[in-house]
Amino acid sequence: MKTQAFIPVFKVRIKKLRKSITEELEKTKSERRKEALKGWIQDSRRLQATVTMADTQNKCPHCGERL
Repeated sequence: MKTQAFIPVFKVRIKKLRKSITEELEKTKSERRKEALKGWIQDSRRLQATVTMADTQNKCPHCGERL
């Protein structure tokens, strides 16, 4: 990952997606929007993978501390 500038934005987006997913899952099964729920979960997973990758690449190779 070349830049770390967007990582905080991604983290906020993940929080919003998780809140939307939780609210959608609180509805009864017949009222849930299945396609929207699948899209939100997929986006959340993709963004979480990006954030995790950025965190692992942003560590010192010698001591493992965050740069």
